[in-house]
Amino acid sequence: MTKLPLVAIAMAAAAAAGPIAAQAPDSHGAADFLKRHGTLVRQDASECQVCHTRENCLECHIGSPQVAAGFFTAASGQAVGMPVQRHAPPSHQGGFRDRHAPEATATPQTCAGCHVRSDCLDCHRPDAASGGGGYHPTGFLSRHPASAYARETSCSDCHSAQGFCAACHVRAGLALDVTLGQGYHDAKRFFLVGHGQAARQSLESCVSCHAERDCLTCHAATGAQRFNPHGPDFDAARMKKRNPDMCAVCHGANVP
Repeated sequence: MTKLPLVAIAMAAAAAAGPIAAQAPDSHGAADFLKRHGTLVRQDASECQVCHTRENCLECHIGSPQVAAGFFTAASGQAVGMPVQRHAPPSHQGGFRDRHAPEATATPQTCAGCHVRSDCLDCHRPDAASGGGGYHPTGFLSRHPASAYARETSCSDCHSAQGFCAACHVRAGLALDVTLGQGYHDAKRFFLVGHGQAARQSLESCVSCHAERDCLTCHAATGAQRFNPHGPDFDAARMKKRNPDMCAVCHGANVP
């Protein structure tokens, strides 16, 4: 004779007794429960599994289904399957939609706990197939270099220079993959000679392709060329006092 799980027996008994009103445990009433319930699940999910099924978790955790891997499915009959209503966490209140870009750029893994890429595209690119619509006007991609260089808006408010810009530039063949004297800037003769002014005017546009190591190839006391990156009236003692680690990037352990 097959033994039924205790939950299944309880469910059968409840069904025989008639409909009952389910009541959330006291722990669910805590003000910070939504924020810390993930930690509680990781510590001991056994109590959660009595009521909730995998499908309940996925009502919210669309972007990270792996967090519900330890829960029973609704079809297993080993959990009651209490309904869960998806709603925004407290951090999303007070105009969060208008200011979410910096946080989404800095910690996208936090957003991915609930959101998938299609959620972003619903607003930022409603017509993803044609590349039109969204925050930027139609055709913006073809003229965005000028806007980025002129700083019409701050690209880094929404986009990660290395994670977003560089990835696209690499696919388009516009990223640096050879020596400093070749590549994207070939369209401008002798660009390398005058690139210092461009870097000072719009360093953000430079870092969309270049990393610090590219600069250090020439602008470092330990580099091959040792070009001095310091301008007139540079106060080395003051800089060293404020942040000696910055000096060590170029000078190594032998900071003058």
